[in-house]
Amino acid sequence: MERVVGWLRPGDFAGPAHGQLYRCLGALHHRGEPIDRVTLLWEAQRRGLLADGTLSGDQYTAICDSVGPGSAEWLGESVMRSSVTRTAATSAHIIQALAENEALAPGRLISHALHALGPLDEVRARWQAADGRPAPKPTAPTPSPAGPPPARVHAALTRSTPRPSTPSRARPPSAPSLAAMRPLSRRHG
Repeated sequence: MERVVGWLRPGDFAGPAHGQLYRCLGALHHRGEPIDRVTLLWEAQRRGLLADGTLSGDQYTAICDSVGPGSAEWLGESVMRSSVTRTAATSAHIIQALAENEALAPGRLISHALHALGPLDEVRARWQAADGRPAPKPTAPTPSPAGPPPARVHAALTRSTPRPSTPSRARPPSAPSLAAMRPLSRRHG
């Protein structure tokens, strides 16, 4: 457990029962309690997983019987590979649905698509951490240390310089004031 708790999450498992059992394993590990079938069953019962129908006794037995002795790290990496695949498929379906929406402007489509890719980036980064590879560096362009060219700065300042406003007393007499536009009283009938 020590090798997988840093990067494997309950949501990485395909089935909610598997994810909840992993959560139980993580709690046992965190408390320093022994991890075996009996303590895992006790933790699942303590969390109410059997009572609320999240997990049945048959499911518990099948899950425990299907996982034989071996490396938790290898099993965790296998779960992560599956999680990356499922998350990529989900993101692809969302982006496809967005692309089929003709009312969505291209800029908004790109924005929504990038948002849909967020969970995939998060899962992929954890998978790379599990493999011991460094996390990918952001691809956003970094500003140059010298700053923008002086002509560009001048053009931006020209556009953003405030124009002097005319004082209220220099307003032409035909322009109504805000107070003159409000009704003096309201009659309730």
